[in-house]
Amino acid sequence: MLAAVNEWAEHPEYPRLREALRAAAARAGPWAGTLYRSVSPAYSSGRHILSGRGAYEAGGRFNAPGLFAAVYASMEPETAMAETLASCRYWGLMPEDALPRVFVAVRARLARVLDLRDGGERQRIRLSLERMVQCDWRVAQGQGQEALTQALGRAAHDAGLEALLVPSAAATGSNAVIFPERLGETSSLAAQRVKGMP
Repeated sequence: MLAAVNEWAEHPEYPRLREALRAAAARAGPWAGTLYRSVSPAYSSGRHILSGRGAYEAGGRFNAPGLFAAVYASMEPETAMAETLASCRYWGLMPEDALPRVFVAVRARLARVLDLRDGGERQRIRLSLERMVQCDWRVAQGQGQEALTQALGRAAHDAGLEALLVPSAAATGSNAVIFPERLGETSSLAAQRVKGMP
């Protein structure tokens, strides 16, 4: 059972991150390309696949549950599968328990994106790669606390950013965390199933 949002302990670094991300928003720029999602068939319909509703309800690496929607996608299809398998293994499940999955290509055109794969950008907000990647957000969330990465995502969302590009914690690839309610008039997301996959 998830703790109610108003019972959560805010991460102690959130105020600092909020100020850092407000300043970083001025450095955000556009990004366009193809992203990949691996989703359960139950959430593969057109209205669910890019809503961020699942992450809103259950929480994720960069968003605590019940605060705002987030769409998680990977920059490589291999990373999307690695993220799925890592989640399965974290909970002690066999890989076959995660199947079947639907792979979706997402064409993204975004206007205000902050790239936290960039070491210089991480230095500016005073957050190391190790702390980002090694943060066990599930443990913090299970204890009713906001995880460091969730505080980072909330700060980015509150600063009006449309998305973060971040290193994967499950593979050597990269992920995008998109805040659908922050998308501006010139930004868009469009999903299609990857050809050759069920």
